[in-house]
Amino acid sequence: MAGTGLVARSWLADQRAQMATAPQAAPQAPVKKIYVLVADSDMPTGSFVKEENLTWQVWPDEKLHPSYLTKEKTEVKDLVGAVVRRAIAAGEPVTNSRILKPGDRGFLAAVLRPGYRAVAVRVDATSSISGLVFPGDRVDILLTHSVKNGEIQRRASETVLTNVRILAIDQKTNDTDESPKVGKNATLEVTPKQAEMLAVLSELGKLSFALRSLAKDEAELERIAKSGEPLQEPDPERGKTHTWDSEVSRLIWRPSRANQDVVQVSRGNQTEEVRFNKK
Repeated sequence: MAGTGLVARSWLADQRAQMATAPQAAPQAPVKKIYVLVADSDMPTGSFVKEENLTWQVWPDEKLHPSYLTKEKTEVKDLVGAVVRRAIAAGEPVTNSRILKPGDRGFLAAVLRPGYRAVAVRVDATSSISGLVFPGDRVDILLTHSVKNGEIQRRASETVLTNVRILAIDQKTNDTDESPKVGKNATLEVTPKQAEMLAVLSELGKLSFALRSLAKDEAELERIAKSGEPLQEPDPERGKTHTWDSEVSRLIWRPSRANQDVVQVSRGNQTEEVRFNKK
């Protein structure tokens, strides 16, 4: 038994000596995390880039392609308002070759739908809703002008076009800048006929934008659900409402129908009333 104990102690001492002389493994350096900008949801060709479409994802450094946009060198806010040149699937890296920024060559051609035209109109801080209209938003276009009603000059406002898409607007918003730049020109997506209308409207009076909500009302959602159509905005169309100056102010005289002559005008199967003020 004494011999067995001596052998065991000798073996343990030999093992300790080997461990003491063995080279120690160098501590591993912490792995640096590389964040790459990827699509958080599918972004089809021609759609505008929004902040909620993008997210940062950890990416293996050894597989990092030079065209990928990294968190160290990229500001997401600089990409908002760009247009997708080629479709980007959810989880796929976003690269400069897949998007076009406002001002880049081919920007309008990429975002413009087939059959539509891009038309620029003059705006100011009031008509552009104090700089709160951005590319991709939908607006109604209002015209305020003077109208001669008989011998009386009156003021009126009418909704000329509804649901018009903003393609671009030359404005910049920066909370660190004391004097933000409000856009002076807005580029709209309209049909060829509506492009002609806008050319005339700019000569008739003052144009204003009314921003439309992104939310769908219940009636429209129910219609889309029953028809199976994709959830998308309808095309711009002619407005149907107007407002006279006398509807706004009680102090403005409103012509009475009692002081008007009524003439029935027939054109084929259609008949309409034409009213003239009595002298």
